[in-house]
Amino acid sequence: MDSEPVLWSLLDADGAAARWSGARSVHRGERPAGPTALTTVSCDQRRVSCWDGMVRHGEGSWLVRLVRGDDSDLDVVHQLALGGFDQQPWGRWDGQRCRLGVGPLVVGTFGDDNASSWVEAGASGERPRLLTRLRSRRGRWVGLVVSSDEAEVGVTEEDLVELLLEADDAFEAVLADARLPRHHPRRAADALAVLEVCTYVPTGAVIAAPTTSLPEAPGHDRQFDYRYTWLRDASLAVSVAALLGGRRADEAYLGFVKGIASGARVPSGPMTDIRGDDVAEEHEVAGVAGWAGSQPIRVGNAAADQLQYDALGMLVEAVSVYLQTGGSLDEGTWSLVRTIADRLAAEDDRHGVPESNGIWELRQPGPLVSGDLGRWLALDRAIWIARFRHPLQRRRHWKEARERARRRVVAAIGDDGGLPQRYDDDPRVTDASALMAALFGLVEGEQASRLVDATIAKLESWPHLYRYEPGTDDGFSGREATFVPMSWWAVAALAAVGRVDDARRRADALCSVLPRLMAEEFDADNQRSLGNVPLVWSHIAAARALYILDAAALRSRYGTVGLSAWRVGRYLRLRAGR
Repeated sequence: MDSEPVLWSLLDADGAAARWSGARSVHRGERPAGPTALTTVSCDQRRVSCWDGMVRHGEGSWLVRLVRGDDSDLDVVHQLALGGFDQQPWGRWDGQRCRLGVGPLVVGTFGDDNASSWVEAGASGERPRLLTRLRSRRGRWVGLVVSSDEAEVGVTEEDLVELLLEADDAFEAVLADARLPRHHPRRAADALAVLEVCTYVPTGAVIAAPTTSLPEAPGHDRQFDYRYTWLRDASLAVSVAALLGGRRADEAYLGFVKGIASGARVPSGPMTDIRGDDVAEEHEVAGVAGWAGSQPIRVGNAAADQLQYDALGMLVEAVSVYLQTGGSLDEGTWSLVRTIADRLAAEDDRHGVPESNGIWELRQPGPLVSGDLGRWLALDRAIWIARFRHPLQRRRHWKEARERARRRVVAAIGDDGGLPQRYDDDPRVTDASALMAALFGLVEGEQASRLVDATIAKLESWPHLYRYEPGTDDGFSGREATFVPMSWWAVAALAAVGRVDDARRRADALCSVLPRLMAEEFDADNQRSLGNVPLVWSHIAAARALYILDAAALRSRYGTVGLSAWRVGRYLRLRAGR
């Protein structure tokens, strides 16, 4: 997932691409993510169905591209150019075999004896392309396969159709096990679908997004590489998979997190690559136009060495949710929780308010309120875990550090009921991470409700939310759009403080305008998505908000006793499923 891309026309119209010559999009399937995709295009005013899939085959994968003529016989040409990104050479074709730095890729054609291929070499230094002409009778699938090995002799178009169907069936089986919320269940199912396709199966790592350098503010410098795994995102994935009954997925994510954060490696950085190793050093890529001309194009990520206490809070919160939904606490997980809590308590005792880069990965660290919110969350959940699973664990120093963090946060609440981004803010800058205080229970009752109202009032562009006040100097140029995860946090926070109708209206409004495949940001003025896509955090935030809304609606209707009975019944069903 973090390899040099061999197809990158999303970042440059002249980049390496796989295209049907002269095709114009007519219709796309509604499913936002999965192993296959159905599309209808028009080629020379004739409708053509395209069925694309990335499927496992043997030890590797096949990219399958099937086409058929819907209203006439088929006669189309497929263009394929590979490589050429970040000073890499363009792939050179020898027949239907392409030589690349990552190894050869081979194109095989299936389904018709009339298929033919030829190479269009291009001028010196330019991209060579393989052109493949595919012809068939109306209604019959034909196509090609791109693989790292020679395609097996005897594979037919029927075999390829069966491969795609099997991939779809296996994918749907994962979603069928889920226990979805009652309100907008399709959004929660979409979240599980995005998690599934953004998971690196060998390790269980979940990447933030499968793209790099899609702009948050077109024409400016807000482009970053998200093809890595963030501790925060992976931890939230554990929580959401557990809440929705994804019993295999939550264990895979938690296993990866334990691997990268065990023992002395309690993370001082917020991210790793998909193997759990260090993230590549950030550098800019020359010779790429960029989406909408946005420069620079970046590979690697400079946030890898930052300190983000919110990520540690989300991690311990994820363990507590996992346990509440039927998971078991093994020694490795408990050791991780204990080590994090001991570290946070010791740091707080020595340094007061440790500086950090915060949830937004600010390039300059500071005394951020979100740091204390993350520390409080980690310590609070560690205390809960110890109380029920390790009651003999010494917890007094954890409780003292938790109380110090809580007092600092409460003391920072302003006259309007809101929190600033920093303890030394002058003037005060509102930050959506303040919603964590109400979401996770640091403040409750009327104080929590006032905090939610004050935060939304300062950051709202109905029904969306900015992550901090527009125009705040964060070290980059341009004005970013509203932040999709925070828009869903507003739903969750309203539900958490008992404002069920307000939360439901906001959720309905978001679902009416946001596409099913959600990016990092949404430009409400121009009704377009911005930033890397799909952003796993956006989908996780939506699913969790809808779960919290479900629980709040039950509490509103049946009271605390009814909600407790629902949770116990759900726990028993999930426990049985494990």
